[in-house]
Amino acid sequence: MAENNEMEQEAPQKEQDHAPQPEPALEQQLAEMKELLQRTQANFENYRKQTEKRVEELKLFAARGFILKLLPLLDNFELALKNAAQHPPEFLKGMELIYAQSRSLLEEYGVKPIEKKEFDPYYHEALMKVPSPEPENTILEEFQKGFTLHEQVLRHARVKISGGKAQEQKRQ
Repeated sequence: MAENNEMEQEAPQKEQDHAPQPEPALEQQLAEMKELLQRTQANFENYRKQTEKRVEELKLFAARGFILKLLPLLDNFELALKNAAQHPPEFLKGMELIYAQSRSLLEEYGVKPIEKKEFDPYYHEALMKVPSPEPENTILEEFQKGFTLHEQVLRHARVKISGGKAQEQKRQ
């Protein structure tokens, strides 16, 4: 009986040794299908990452239009605070609190004022260039405050810049 068991075990081994080898054409097709599957998976992963990035950008900039409409309100607060000498101190204090709360709310959502002293066309819009003892392209006056939203310009600062000493001397 032990001999029968050994013969039965040898028989499957012989069948495995004589198993037909896959044809080279089938192997090539299999390799092509594997490569196609890998490329498709990579393309899908890239698509997923791009979609996630777009969704994040949409979340960051979804309120852009609303914020742009709020900026003139902030400008009017600044103007009112500059010319508030004739109002009672309590009224002025209330205006300052509302203004500060508005600014902090906007900063919470990524809105920051542009605070550069040197003219940069990416951040500023030069409305005037006047002769001045200051170095050329120095901001002399800010007519309208500029803002960025998550490091991208939301509204350019409108400024008056220096033409430098050379232009001042030419006029004399």
